[in-house]
Amino acid sequence: ALLQLESALALDRPPMRIECFDISTIHGSYTVASMVVFTNGRPDKSQYRRFKIRMDSPEANDFAMMSEVLGRRYSPERMADERFGSRPDLLIVDGGKPQLTAAINQLQSLGLDIPVAGLAKADEELFVPWQEEGPVVLPTGSPSLYLVKQVRDESHRFAITFHRELRGKGMTVSILDGIDNLGPKRKKALMRRFGSIKRMREASLEELMEVPGINEQIATDVKAAIAAWDRERSERAAGE
Repeated sequence: ALLQLESALALDRPPMRIECFDISTIHGSYTVASMVVFTNGRPDKSQYRRFKIRMDSPEANDFAMMSEVLGRRYSPERMADERFGSRPDLLIVDGGKPQLTAAINQLQSLGLDIPVAGLAKADEELFVPWQEEGPVVLPTGSPSLYLVKQVRDESHRFAITFHRELRGKGMTVSILDGIDNLGPKRKKALMRRFGSIKRMREASLEELMEVPGINEQIATDVKAAIAAWDRERSERAAGE
């Protein structure tokens, strides 16, 4: 697979270390990026990294978001950080020409010459800087195509997992906001004990009151806030 990629993408050597980035967002909210690493053609999970996108955007802007995360990953500080491993032999960004352009521009601004390809979602087509007439299409059923699919799927899975984690925490905070005498410390204590709204919903008042700082009135208010949120969600779903 690595030899086939070396040939298809006109690389100087087999891509023994591949880094792939994917963005996950909903209308610009809870936006994250994943970085997955394949070493010698296999997932190297100890090298995976995830990033919270810092830029404010009312809508998803994959071009700008990809620029941001690549700028952070390939900054001089990160390139010198042993925790981020060695320089990749191939950088893959999830997306077509816009994401590829963002990657090229960011790498050039950092003075880095790293082989890069944009992976289109639909047909696993690889867009490369040196081929203007169209994408590189790997042979159907080939080891190289299988590897590229695996890299893409893994980067997507890792990004989605982090996105859902942040979204879940954000929803928990908003549901518990406004409850009298439930400040940040008590919210954190509830989250440490239960981990999610689902488990708080299933807990009894007595179980909620086992959390330090949570008395009967606060536990009752937490239950009422969750019930109100459930009703609102049901009504919204019915309206749709």
